[in-house]
Amino acid sequence: MQYCKKCIMPVTRPEQVFTDGICDACHSAVEKHSTIDWVKRSEEFEAILDKYRSKDGSQYDCIIPVSGGKDSCYQAITMRDKYGMNPLCVTHTPCELTPVGIKNLNFLRDQGFDLIQISGNRKHYRELVRIGFFKLGDCCWPEHIGIFTAPVRVAVNYNIPLLIWGENSQFEYGGPATKKENNFLDRNWLEQFQMSGHRLSDVVHDGVELKNIQTLIYPSDEDVKRVGVTGLFLGYFEKWDSKRNADFCCSLGWSKNPDGPIEGAFNDIENLDCKWIGGLHDYMKFIKYGYGRATDQICIEIRAGRMTREEGIKALRESSEGTIPWKYVPDFLSYLDITETEFLANLDRFTNKMIFERKEDTGELCKDLQGNLIRKYFPG
Repeated sequence: MQYCKKCIMPVTRPEQVFTDGICDACHSAVEKHSTIDWVKRSEEFEAILDKYRSKDGSQYDCIIPVSGGKDSCYQAITMRDKYGMNPLCVTHTPCELTPVGIKNLNFLRDQGFDLIQISGNRKHYRELVRIGFFKLGDCCWPEHIGIFTAPVRVAVNYNIPLLIWGENSQFEYGGPATKKENNFLDRNWLEQFQMSGHRLSDVVHDGVELKNIQTLIYPSDEDVKRVGVTGLFLGYFEKWDSKRNADFCCSLGWSKNPDGPIEGAFNDIENLDCKWIGGLHDYMKFIKYGYGRATDQICIEIRAGRMTREEGIKALRESSEGTIPWKYVPDFLSYLDITETEFLANLDRFTNKMIFERKEDTGELCKDLQGNLIRKYFPG
């Protein structure tokens, strides 16, 4: 296993590019903190917003896709209070909202924002979760799609052309060079980076009719062109910092996870809205790629200069990354009406045996995967 020399991201991360032993996300961090002219980009942003701003504030002039998380709440407040826009917030409901997720959506409304909540029918949504879990190894596959399609559908229906997204993940966390400098999000970005190689049109082969999952269908090119839908990354125009976003929102009453970091995570400020997107989704990422949520979060801290690489290794060794989140398993089994044996066999099927040196398929998850992989590659 090879890791970045500056952070602790492994080469197994999909689409990650290494140059001289350093991942492209760390190269981007150098640009972010030393070479990008953020004043110039802010001025460019202001000029763009002038084309969309409601002159008297009586109309919504942009849409903020939100989950109730620290970043989307920061986006909404920043667009209103710093840039003078009148945002409409739009959220796509995950399969099972957590109490803190509901609380943080209400936090947005308490801050004075109107919120449209798009909730697909549970019958067919459950089937998409099943497809994601058994076919793609991603139990939260429809969630990842819905947050990028529902707001665009609202933009078309309400004739609000401008959407403000958060960070460009290909720049912040690594990805194809051709997408790193993008300041916009469109259908091509969604299909390349969010759909796990499985287009929604493919689900008809799995017995799900497209007419029953309309909230997840991206609007037609004709409708997008008619309204002039434009999706911009706020993180292109101002220096993105997830901890700053969380600290700012907390100062206004936004809630962290009251139980501390979710299973497999390092901090308590991410993925709070959906019951399974934290623990179970991130565990499936771990068994496929050899790293999970704690690695992601610690790498962000290293690139921001708040933690050294040595401190990051120590923090990862002390984290719960790589352990099955049993807390969520019973409800998930009930949700899909499957047995624990079926659940474990599917986890085993998606386990990357090259990483974990598995030589045979036992049909159940080996105990050694419930330890922390980092202890093997960073002993001490």
